[in-house]
Amino acid sequence: MLIFADSHGRNAGMFYAMEREQPDCAVHLGDHTEDADELDRAYHNKPIYRVRGNNDYGSDAPYSAVITPENVPIYLTHGHKERVSMYSCGIVPQKAAENGCVFAFYGHTHRMLLEKYGGVWVCNPGSISLPRGGPASYARLTIENGMPISLTLLEEDGGLIREERFGH
Repeated sequence: MLIFADSHGRNAGMFYAMEREQPDCAVHLGDHTEDADELDRAYHNKPIYRVRGNNDYGSDAPYSAVITPENVPIYLTHGHKERVSMYSCGIVPQKAAENGCVFAFYGHTHRMLLEKYGGVWVCNPGSISLPRGGPASYARLTIENGMPISLTLLEEDGGLIREERFGH
């Protein structure tokens, strides 16, 4: 699964990543859900999940969602409703835990974050097009046979930034 945020109409990086990695599905964490719609059209055979960002006027996407690929519960949000800031993930971990999720992904700040809060791994993949304080980036969550294997932050060209592996 690839996770993108804050594309703001500049979606070439998402398409390059989708072609390079051939994921089972993708997530768009808001601020230009029209880009998620374009992914949907191009990859109509793959689920493309999306949530609405603070700049997604008129979008019918929800502000948050829980998805369960391979029965792994994942909380998705843009974050502006959960009080995220440049240096805080706000109440995202709490909302994820309330929904029984072990992973939470948010955007909004255009800054990467990957930390564990209690029993929840919280990740901001950064911005695929307009990063702040780092390279253009996205995240990859690898799940095999219903078990999370790794969560990776990657540069727009696929270069490794950070990886967390989950032992089972």
